[in-house]
Amino acid sequence: MKILYDHQIFSLQKYGGISKYFCEVLKNFSSEHQFALSLLLSDNQYLKEGYQYFKKKNIPIPDKKFKGQGFLKKKIYAINKIYSRHMISSNNYDLLHPTYFDTYFLNNLKKPFIVTVHDLIEFKFKEQFRDNSLMGQMEHIIRKANRIISISENTKKDIIDIFDINPDKIDTVHHGFNKTLRTEGKNPYGRYILFVGKRNGYKNFITFARAASVLFNKDSDLKLICVGLPFTKDEQNKLKELNIAEKTKVFSVTEDELNNLYSNALAFVYPTLYEGFGMPILEAFANNCPVCLSNTSSLPEVAGDAGVYFNPNSPDSILSAIEKVIYDADFSKEIIDAGNNRLNYFSWKYCAEQTINSYRKTIS
Repeated sequence: MKILYDHQIFSLQKYGGISKYFCEVLKNFSSEHQFALSLLLSDNQYLKEGYQYFKKKNIPIPDKKFKGQGFLKKKIYAINKIYSRHMISSNNYDLLHPTYFDTYFLNNLKKPFIVTVHDLIEFKFKEQFRDNSLMGQMEHIIRKANRIISISENTKKDIIDIFDINPDKIDTVHHGFNKTLRTEGKNPYGRYILFVGKRNGYKNFITFARAASVLFNKDSDLKLICVGLPFTKDEQNKLKELNIAEKTKVFSVTEDELNNLYSNALAFVYPTLYEGFGMPILEAFANNCPVCLSNTSSLPEVAGDAGVYFNPNSPDSILSAIEKVIYDADFSKEIIDAGNNRLNYFSWKYCAEQTINSYRKTIS
């Protein structure tokens, strides 16, 4: 079986969960399966790191903004799109797996195709997204696909509910996780709880901050460390209003620095209202960090019995969960041990095997 993967996500992402997902799946295929990537130019770091698998030359684009950066990225995307159309028209493959939702390939396609749906956030929280063009493309691709891979049972349920897709057409294939040995580094921040990722809208940061403010006013040594983009003016004002601005820091970090933050945190708190999967949960587990998280969407499916759950709409519920973890050392250790055990359920090798099973169903 020969599978063709198109250029889209590798033209769009230097780093990112979706491009990492595709690279990990491909690296774990058995040798009997062939694959090809229909792109010429990319600065994607996962392709670069896995050069022995993908044989794609890296085109480095500086992270720091420079004049003409946007034009260069658009040019690379356009070149890859032309090449991708050519590869798709060749019909020299058994199955196409597009890596995102641009509909450009449909007119040239004569083979079956399968698509992976990671989440349907745009459809669940329409009011938080200004550009509806992606939604139209997603719906068109999802409805046209010969088969669909969903990364969680929760996302599968959303696909069925929103698009009325036959459940027999959808395979749930969980992400894997690479657990590597970590060395706990120095902790210059003292006692802190950790928040990782975007903070806007459905990520529910402000509700979490309200809960944290009660805790920080009682516990003078405790801090909040956030990983992500700098705080917006609105966020800065809200943190000042809650009287926790001086106890809250935000950093942009490398992967090693992030692992160190996890390993030294009293707890990782994940107050999101919706996720298609929730990879930060597994990152925390791998770094022996106890997890407090929302009881919504896919999160219980991923964390199982290894997390302390709360109602993300209730600051009191969030506060209670955090206190339960950070002030009870024995309970915290139980949760850490459960997290380590939970990691055994998530393997990229198994993910690749299940993906191949979905491919077989698609072309049979």
